[in-house]
Amino acid sequence: MSPRPRLEDAHADLATKIKVVARQQMAEHGTAGISLRGIARALGITAPAIYNYYPRLDDLITALIVDAYTDIADRMDAAVASVGAGPWRDGFVAGALTYRAWALEHPVEFQLIYGNPIPGYVAPTEVTQPLARRPFAAMGNQLIQAWMDGELHLPFSTADLPESIVRHLESLGLPGDLSIPVAPLYALITGWARLHGLVMLELFHHLQPLLGDTEALYRHEVEVMAGEFGGDHH
Repeated sequence: MSPRPRLEDAHADLATKIKVVARQQMAEHGTAGISLRGIARALGITAPAIYNYYPRLDDLITALIVDAYTDIADRMDAAVASVGAGPWRDGFVAGALTYRAWALEHPVEFQLIYGNPIPGYVAPTEVTQPLARRPFAAMGNQLIQAWMDGELHLPFSTADLPESIVRHLESLGLPGDLSIPVAPLYALITGWARLHGLVMLELFHHLQPLLGDTEALYRHEVEVMAGEFGGDHH
């Protein structure tokens, strides 16, 4: 006779199932289509049973956001680490390519954290902001190391930037592993905006009719950006 599952294991299993059904709801009805009662019906449990795990809908949404940021960050960290101690551009390119790959594999979660806001939901910034920075920590570290080594050659200087932006970047108060000087930090943020735009346009099928091979386009743009930053192609 098999042993009965421990109570905490059963709780963890149901909490996971709730999130799985929530993601299915988002896939079918959009990121704002999550309903605790609908999840309860799908799982064959009562709505109050869900409240034991997620007292409010906002708590469930936050849990989904935490999972998404953690997963994409872990994937990007692993991609950057996989290139070893090679040229900085290798880690930068690996992280950028993984960003797109994760988005295509998890379009619902990607839109949850980077796209569609959910009406009425306000994220707890003390929870989500540190996680939101994680996906680019490894790539940011690649840039700062290249900057310190004199290998990062940006096509602009801090003096070229609007003073208001410089002041804001200087006041961000980033965690220790993202203590990047203004110039490479600006390059990282604007580079992300450039690549993120391509990913979002691809997710909503705007690029495919125009350019066809979106994977080749994205890889080319990543390589071009790395070259603009002084990373030699090899």
